Amino acid sequence: MPKPDPTAQSPFIIKSRVLAADGKKATLYRTNMYQNAPITKFFITSILLNCWVFIQGLGLMWLLWCILPRWLSSSIFGIYAVSYIVHRPQDTGKGRWGWLMKRPSILAIMEYFAMGVLVEDGVDFQPDRQYLIGLHPHAAHCFGSLPFSSLSEHNPLFALFPEFLNKLRLGGATVLFYLPFIREMLYTSGWVLASRKVLEKQLARGGNVGLIIGGEAESIASENLKDKVVIEGRKGFVRLALRYGAELVPTYTFYLNETFHFDPSLAAAPRHWLQRNLKVCLPVLWGLCYTPAPRPAVLLLAIGQPIPVPTRPGRDPSEPVDEAVVDRIHAQYVSELQRLFEAYKSAAGYAPHRKLEILRAPEADKEGGGRREK
Repeated sequence: MPKPDPTAQSPFIIKSRVLAADGKKATLYRTNMYQNAPITKFFITSILLNCWVFIQGLGLMWLLWCILPRWLSSSIFGIYAVSYIVHRPQDTGKGRWGWLMKRPSILAIMEYFAMGVLVEDGVDFQPDRQYLIGLHPHAAHCFGSLPFSSLSEHNPLFALFPEFLNKLRLGGATVLFYLPFIREMLYTSGWVLASRKVLEKQLARGGNVGLIIGGEAESIASENLKDKVVIEGRKGFVRLALRYGAELVPTYTFYLNETFHFDPSLAAAPRHWLQRNLKVCLPVLWGLCYTPAPRPAVLLLAIGQPIPVPTRPGRDPSEPVDEAVVDRIHAQYVSELQRLFEAYKSAAGYAPHRKLEILRAPEADKEGGGRREK
């Protein structure tokens, strides 16, 4: 069945053809809904995805504490604290607000970065299959997740694969769901905890999942003008895909590390200690003209070819997987990610000498190999 043409469904989607360095062909999609509204694009992006966004909720709570009567602010904070215990949509994936995800605010952010979505010929997400999407790199904010977070008819990815996106849940770090404002922004957009238990629950009911595989280790390794992914020795996502027969799909967002300016040397030792021991990432960064607003780098999200995994009808997902198969599929995934990078770095505007660095996951050295899930 041929894929639908997004340009026929929305007047705000434009497309062009791209020839990869390895001879493959792809279609590049962009939106232009906000082409005459640069201030709107800047305002929405600066409010929702600046480099201080993780403390904005705490700032709002402090403001309420200052301006409201103590009894009222205490009541509000008490009710909100209880909601952390009794209301946990991040565990189920059922907190998504479809109407909110259909609004064009995400498209405004995509257009702020002039973000292109590159879909290689042959990439086709079938409704009767399951997929595990790998998002690379992490950087400060994984803006590569934006097209996967919008259910707007003007989002090229949703216009191409509506059933796939309707069943997709993205996994986020546990600490994010303890931050006011961030917590609500994530679960209403379909994000869940990136834990084995929660992700298995999504796959068990026939859904798709997306993961920022490099996690906080990849974020803290971010540097301008360099492309790094933390994936060597990190194989838990492969085991997860094997248990449920989900095809693996690597993606890469070019120029993502240019959306903020990073200083990897400042207080490097304590920040890496926090990342290794507490899983807390504190990158030193700033944005446009030394403000918290991200720099408008031109992003290109490239979606690789789905990698089938061996399946067995009636297999119990709790059964251990063959580690030899895990190693083979992991190597295949890394190879496809590297091919994707090399094939489209020229289309993204990279210099020919620019390479993708494969970094070893910190836990791999502690455990003598790939991550062993418990």
